[in-house]
Amino acid sequence: MAFLLLVGFVLSMGVKLHAAEMAGMDHGAGGVPSTILLTLPKAEELALSGNPHIHAADDRAQAAGNRVVPALFPDDPMVEVDTTIPGMEQWMVEEKLGFPGKGIAQADVNGAEAQKARAEASDERRAIVLQARQAFWEFYYRQKVDGLLQEAEKNWKGLSQLMESKELSGQWLSVKTVRMQMEMAKAVNELITNSRALKVSQFNLNHLFSLPHGTSYNLPEEVTLSPFAGKEEDYVQQALAHNSEIEVYEDAVKAREASQSLANLDYLPDFDVWVSGVRHPDGGFSDYGYRLGVSLPIFFPAKQSQTSGAASDELSASRYDLKGKQNEVIHMVEDAYVNAESAWRLLRLYEQGGLLKQTKKAWASTLLAYHNEEMPLAEFVENYNIYLETFRSYYQAQADYGKALAELNYQIGDFKGDSHENQ
Repeated sequence: MAFLLLVGFVLSMGVKLHAAEMAGMDHGAGGVPSTILLTLPKAEELALSGNPHIHAADDRAQAAGNRVVPALFPDDPMVEVDTTIPGMEQWMVEEKLGFPGKGIAQADVNGAEAQKARAEASDERRAIVLQARQAFWEFYYRQKVDGLLQEAEKNWKGLSQLMESKELSGQWLSVKTVRMQMEMAKAVNELITNSRALKVSQFNLNHLFSLPHGTSYNLPEEVTLSPFAGKEEDYVQQALAHNSEIEVYEDAVKAREASQSLANLDYLPDFDVWVSGVRHPDGGFSDYGYRLGVSLPIFFPAKQSQTSGAASDELSASRYDLKGKQNEVIHMVEDAYVNAESAWRLLRLYEQGGLLKQTKKAWASTLLAYHNEEMPLAEFVENYNIYLETFRSYYQAQADYGKALAELNYQIGDFKGDSHENQ
């Protein structure tokens, strides 16, 4: 009897805690409600527009692009005017020039680095979209389970009252009573645990979208997924052509190629041009002159060969890195393809069998049999647990398929086009 009272108390406290947590989720800063109807495209849009990592990557790409043009210009000239001798003025202009083509080579290096930075920004978008898709399906699953458990809590509360009356009247005293009490305690714990997990999912979305902490989300009435289609080899080829992580490595190879060209020019002679003149007291200019200096590459063979060799080694390493990344992406695409195909197969079996519809019909028959006293309470509880687990398994299959598609799209570099989900 004491245990029944305890379970009843925990049930009521669990409901109050859950209600308080849900109320907290519906209020943003200052207690003002802020709720968003969340679809998968909306989640992607919010992530792409609000995530700070994307803006940081874009700014770095912009900064890298701004370094290209300055590399084409030589150093600023040095202008000197000397008036230490009364009535006489001396002036001088000096310009240091590198070996012809050196500025262009440096601009090529900076341009390749800028292209690499743009690829990294694209890859950052791809990663954030993956996070948005996975976070959406995590929230979807927990939200659906939350609805199931709220319904279960009401039913368990009714069963608790029934069991209490049977205990008081002495109609039902058995080990099965203890089992039912344990089931009720587990149901309360699941409700509280899932509500907190749902809150974590909500906070995760807020952080991902850079929205206020109290922003909450509602799901649309229906969330459907299109059938899985496509051949594995086609996905592999698409990944090799569009995976932005591969593009980063390809641009790194280009940057190393440009660096090697610059290294071949790095220790060649530099030029120094010096032009001077003197203005006499009568105001005229005379004694024009110029000097041309050239650095002597005495140590050129030793320096240039070592520097060029190092650049060549770096280029070779970059090419190996690219090949390794391509192999890695191929493996990841193949793995993601198998997972997506498997997840879709299970979901399709559920849907083709009319799992939810059949479960609802079976549950209606169970309710009727129980109310007509044709089914004992213990069997009724067992059927109810199966009913809940079936719905939970279906929602899990949906979320797993959605996540598997997100991972496959991530690997093939699809973060702007069709994501296979129709909202």
